[in-house]
Order: sequence, then C-alpha cells, then structure tokens
Amino acid sequence: MTSITGPAIAAEPLEVTVPTRVLGAIVAAEGGAAVVVHVDAALGPADIRVAGAVHSVAASQRDLLDDPRNAPRVGAGVRKILSAARPDLAATFEANHKAWTMTFVRKVLGWNARLAASPVRGKRIINSLDRAALLAWAGAVVDPKGQPAPPALARAPKDATAATLESYVAYVEALVRSLE
Repeated sequence: MTSITGPAIAAEPLEVTVPTRVLGAIVAAEGGAAVVVHVDAALGPADIRVAGAVHSVAASQRDLLDDPRNAPRVGAGVRKILSAARPDLAATFEANHKAWTMTFVRKVLGWNARLAASPVRGKRIINSLDRAALLAWAGAVVDPKGQPAPPALARAPKDATAATLESYVAYVEALVRSLE
C-alpha cells in the first residue's frame, strides 16, 4: 500500500483508500490537505474507502479515467462522499472541485483537438490492452475483430506515478501521445 500525504490541516485528515494513483489524484484534488490518500489495488476499480466504508464513484470500468472527460464527474462523486464523511469541510471540498475542474477542462479541450487527428479515429481496434475508454475517446470503435492497437499504446503507463493532479495530467498526456 502506498500513502500520499498533503500538507497538515487543523483537524485530523480523512483517510481515503483508492485502487489506483489515477483515482487518488482526483481524491487529492477534491480533498486537498484534508485527505491522506492510500493506494490499495485490492479495491474495485471505481471504489474508494472512506472512514472504513467502501463507496463506488462510478460504474466499475477499470480504465474510466483513461478518458479524462470523466474526471470532473468522478470528482463530483468523490466530493459528495468526502462531504458526507466530513460535513464541516463540505465548502472546502466544493471550492477545491471548482478550482481544479476549471483549469482541467482546458487541458481536456486540448487533448480532444489532438485526438481528433489520431490515426485510430474511425478504425475498428481490438481492446487487447484494456484501454476501451481511451480508444473510444480517440474515436476508435472497440471491436474484437478489429485491428491491433497501436504499438505505442502497449508502452503507455498503466497508472499515474503519484496521486496528484499534475501526475494525472502527465499520465493522460502520455496516453494521448501513444495514439498520435
């Protein structure tokens, strides 16, 4: 299990466990200094554990956040869970959500423009690398009888290097490059 700790806050930080650093990045963006993120791959792909209870933040799609257009919606789900666990910090979680999503959406628009020219766009691609959300975002049709995924996709990272928004942005950037 990996732990990521933000700066100290006045109250005891809320312990949140996630299955991947990518999902941890969204939790960290929503919670800021009020959360400590732990990574435990044994959790379901879209589950987080807060104060001992497991909550689902989305349909159980392993690669959900490979399409960053889902991140604000997942973040809203995380915000609701964190606010229920710490109602005294609900306004902080709301402010954090607005702050990170406003700048993140601009990044997504840039990635959308780049993927509009992807060589996989409109092609039938086999999802042999478990990257259905990414392939669909790039405009490919996931089809078991399609052509193989681009070789660069096999070399793309499977998770962010840290549970931070900056690391998540770098992760998505690497995914986008693998399809250009």
